[in-house]
Amino acid sequence: MGSHTDATVCRNRRATEPLDRSAVATANAAQPSCSSYAERKRWMDAYIAAGGGWECACPAERTPSDPAEPCHGGTPTCTVTSETVATKPTNRARTRIGVGEEVTLTVNPGPATWSISSGTGRLSPSAGQRNSVRYTADDTAGNVTITATAASGCSCSLTLEVIAPGSWTMKREAGTGLKHTHGRPNCGWYGTMFVHPNDVNFYNVEVREVDSQCVAHGSYTGFANLWHGSYPPPDRVSGWLTITMANHTDTDGSKVNSRDNIYTGDPGAAATGAAPPFTAGDHHFPITFQWHVGSGTAHNFTAVRQEAEIFTTGRCESRKGGNTEDTQHSDPTSTR
Repeated sequence: MGSHTDATVCRNRRATEPLDRSAVATANAAQPSCSSYAERKRWMDAYIAAGGGWECACPAERTPSDPAEPCHGGTPTCTVTSETVATKPTNRARTRIGVGEEVTLTVNPGPATWSISSGTGRLSPSAGQRNSVRYTADDTAGNVTITATAASGCSCSLTLEVIAPGSWTMKREAGTGLKHTHGRPNCGWYGTMFVHPNDVNFYNVEVREVDSQCVAHGSYTGFANLWHGSYPPPDRVSGWLTITMANHTDTDGSKVNSRDNIYTGDPGAAATGAAPPFTAGDHHFPITFQWHVGSGTAHNFTAVRQEAEIFTTGRCESRKGGNTEDTQHSDPTSTR
């Protein structure tokens, strides 16, 4: 070991242990990259000027052509943090996101080159040294790891869990009533659809309905094989329905921008009778909704029945997506 005490004379200086963390922070800010002799020299100049301890290793002096080595007295460390673009759910630091969701990723210290080291999705910008980038999930559920690599060799990663839509439910649209005709066992309502799970935001997801045919029994037999939506062949699907980021709630999930017109229909007095006891009957449509992200592949939700039932007492029930509405034949005529 040499005995130089003049930092301007010794060409092979190294920081003594333990490192002065305040001086390290100052040096990192002054010279974030240490991939060349000149950069390592500038880092040590800043470290020593900030009061960091050092020693001279004269016999092991390096030349400017020597390979790079960490200038921080060990392997550099960094941290990647995330913030969702969606402000709902309110935890924007969450790493569980919906398909199609966008997340801003930031590395400290930066800048760094970014890459998706496992999984799928898209980074923007996709090239260059950046302090922050935006990750957009595609329609593939699973874990995605994004890695930031600085010029100094510092490398750090963050793993996101991407969640696909798993189910949907219906609620009666707020502020609306029921459709009913006095004296008849019929019932109708306007439904609002919600996509789940609720702890992510599906604002870049669209949904549509695949048409289905009625399965009917009893007084509803005349409805058998009727098409639910009468969507045009050959596809027999509705148009795509959007979801708005701001309409998400922790209680209900991601709200679909559509009003669903749900009605039992009335098979008429010839089928049911004109008064109690009515001829009972039931029917259902095996409803399949689909979802996609952008112009991607359509994925099916599990089929859910839209059901109607007439009871001999004159009660009529309409059921869809976990919600049930009912009227009694004697209720006054009403509209939605």
